[in-house]
Amino acid sequence: MKILIVRGNPRKSGFTQYLTNLFAAGAREAGAEVAELDLAQTRLEPCTGCYHCWLVEPGVCIHDDPMAAQFAAILEADMLVCATPVYYFAMSGLMKTFFERTFPLTSEGIEFSSLGMLRNRLREPDKWEGKKFISLAVGALRAPEAYEPLNQTFRLIADTLEMELAGQITRPESHMLPYRLSKPLTVKRIEAAFQRAGREAAQSGHLSEEIMREAALPLTPDDEYFRTYSNIFWRHAAETDAASSNSPRLHQRVGKDPDILMREMARCVNPRTTQRVKATLQFEFPDLQRHYRFTIDRGSCALDFDPASDPDLRVTCTADIWAGVFLQQIDVPAAIRQGVLRLEGDKSLFSRLSWYFPAPTV
Repeated sequence: MKILIVRGNPRKSGFTQYLTNLFAAGAREAGAEVAELDLAQTRLEPCTGCYHCWLVEPGVCIHDDPMAAQFAAILEADMLVCATPVYYFAMSGLMKTFFERTFPLTSEGIEFSSLGMLRNRLREPDKWEGKKFISLAVGALRAPEAYEPLNQTFRLIADTLEMELAGQITRPESHMLPYRLSKPLTVKRIEAAFQRAGREAAQSGHLSEEIMREAALPLTPDDEYFRTYSNIFWRHAAETDAASSNSPRLHQRVGKDPDILMREMARCVNPRTTQRVKATLQFEFPDLQRHYRFTIDRGSCALDFDPASDPDLRVTCTADIWAGVFLQQIDVPAAIRQGVLRLEGDKSLFSRLSWYFPAPTV
């Protein structure tokens, strides 16, 4: 299997680059011969619609640039994989220019496609026989409607160039991927899905519905959580002067933000194990001067952000210590002995926290 991956992401430190790397690694692991075209490193002139490639020099573009050398790679590939960030509900400008410049692969005249659509005639139809197409779309927004225009465009492009649509991966909420501290299982499943998708594409020539669903797993339960978490992300990005939205330093800061960890904890209260519990838990993070009040009331939990006067349990520590507790990465008894984690009130409530609030997955 010869796979040509066309990368339409201008930034190489972003989420499109990262997730496409996982796909490419999976394809290579499965034995595919993978070639890559990085459009950010390939200066292409825009198509001018002059029809030089139809009427003056058939199959030859008026522009003398690197695109001419790509026609052979496109025609030789068994599968074309196009990865792009989503800009204004569409593919990046780099990717758009790339497809516009494939015009010399068509010729004068109109014909019907395999799906019955009218399209430009293919110049060498025999070289498109059996060719497959996969799209990878990575964006920040949550709603499926934000991705449908781009996915429909890719479907039409595949039909126009007589390629079988072998799968479409849509990864929404890309800026939620740094929240691996609060959603470690879900993030791992998403990353694994992209790598499995590469293997599956190389082995079977298609992406299964299961793989596409896994790659698109939600990282927030609803639009309000998405709005809140997105704003927390961008607040940290602005405060840290991050050069990239995918920088490890920013990820660490965002991932440990108690506003996210505590919201996830409250959201995942177990109604069965707390059905007979009525208690107030106060969490204090002096380093950030933040307060979180959990009111458990027989199966439900309300989260407030002002201190309780007389909670049943008060937990005091830094945000970093709490992140370690949240992920079960620190020795809690040792932290208590060292005084970096202080408990006041009914300590038995603390020992039952993982029972009352199981780790979130979605």
